[in-house]
Amino acid sequence: LSVVLFFTLSIVLFFLVIKVIDFNEYKPKIQKMIKEATGYELAIKGDITLSLTPVGVSILNVEVSNPSYQGEAPFAQLGSFDVAIEIAPLLRKEVKIKYIALENLTLLIEKMQDGKFNFEIPTSKISLEKKQHETNSSVSKESNLPLVNVKKIKFEDANIRYMDNQTKRQLTLENIDLSINDINYDSLKSKLQALSFKAESTIAQAKYDKYVIKDVAMNFDMKESLAVIETLKYTIFDSAIQGSGKVDLSGKSPNISIKHKITDLKLANLSKEVFGEAFLEGSANGDLKLSFVLGDMTTIKSTLGGFIQLFAENVTVKGYDVDKLLSTFDGSQKNPKEANVASILSGSLGSFKGGNSVLKQINTKVDIGYSEMKLSDVALSTNRNRAALSGALQIIEEKILDVKIALLDAKGCSLFEQTVVGTFDKPALKLDEKSFNAIANVALSLLGKSKSAQNPPKTPDETCVPFYEGVVKHP
Repeated sequence: LSVVLFFTLSIVLFFLVIKVIDFNEYKPKIQKMIKEATGYELAIKGDITLSLTPVGVSILNVEVSNPSYQGEAPFAQLGSFDVAIEIAPLLRKEVKIKYIALENLTLLIEKMQDGKFNFEIPTSKISLEKKQHETNSSVSKESNLPLVNVKKIKFEDANIRYMDNQTKRQLTLENIDLSINDINYDSLKSKLQALSFKAESTIAQAKYDKYVIKDVAMNFDMKESLAVIETLKYTIFDSAIQGSGKVDLSGKSPNISIKHKITDLKLANLSKEVFGEAFLEGSANGDLKLSFVLGDMTTIKSTLGGFIQLFAENVTVKGYDVDKLLSTFDGSQKNPKEANVASILSGSLGSFKGGNSVLKQINTKVDIGYSEMKLSDVALSTNRNRAALSGALQIIEEKILDVKIALLDAKGCSLFEQTVVGTFDKPALKLDEKSFNAIANVALSLLGKSKSAQNPPKTPDETCVPFYEGVVKHP
């Protein structure tokens, strides 16, 4: 009984002593240690408190800034940092952490005009020698360090914002919740190969420029530097998408691959976000398989590979008469006296408004690789016409690489071709005599002066080489 009373009294006295200690007095020392170890300036603006159930420490309102970068805000802010530990393993010189919880984490990552990031700290020869000396010292003392085990790590309501001042592009991830469980570290293996865990994550919204992905949810297992995502769900263009993916962390930068089966993609929302007008009505199905190296947008675009394929039937084009537009591209109008070609090139689809159309079939199959997006099978058909595209897009420099638009006959041969060059922002037509005549014919048709009906259409060439041999059928 006396032994039990002794240990009970010792534990009570221990917690009483801990309770009366003001941990806030250690703020300057902690901030100094962080600065000397990492070079970053740590500001603890909130309180440091001890919790007894469970036993742990809580730090509130933390900011991390880079002294070599003068920004409007610190690149990292943290609402609270909580650590809960187990008492019994401490007697065996082991540190076992029940959980680490980070709430309201905000990361602001910025790429400067010179290509450097706001979190990069310049290193000098002296600091490198000091770091090497500290590394050698730590290796010699590694066997004396206690074993640290973490059971769970939680991120709640985290937000990440990436800004590229070179390309003027921005990526934001909002309201990220991440729970990492069943953490295991095999000391016999090296680096990330030794780490394994299971995780669940949700992201309320991911936005890149005007494109938005919502309600992202995934479960993944990490083992041997490879995170396998069995289930990946998200909403894009107000359509629910489900698939799988992998994240390979064995290299210098993460390599991400995703694979999806797309069903019931709402084309009205797609056209509204991509073109700013909901002029399509219907749904599409298809497949998506992409891989890329995670980094800035140049890295992502230069390493992007895979394919995207969408197919739809009976799609309504609201406010545009597609057959009327295609029928003017027959190349029969010769030597027009007046044709405002410049206004057509700089104009929009608003010039061709009037009536509705139904696309019997529309297919988009693009293969991506070597910084190019190849238009492998892109075509559409109406009740009267079939048209197709060929060529490629340079996605890093955003250039159009001789994309050809062709009106087709029943064999898939070209009745008329038109080549588009330039950039994504400023497309232009590569004019030859036939292209000029066809464009002029469109302009005159819009003015009610077209003479296409007075000229016979082009006779199909029986020996032609088909321009298109894809899945879209001729009407």
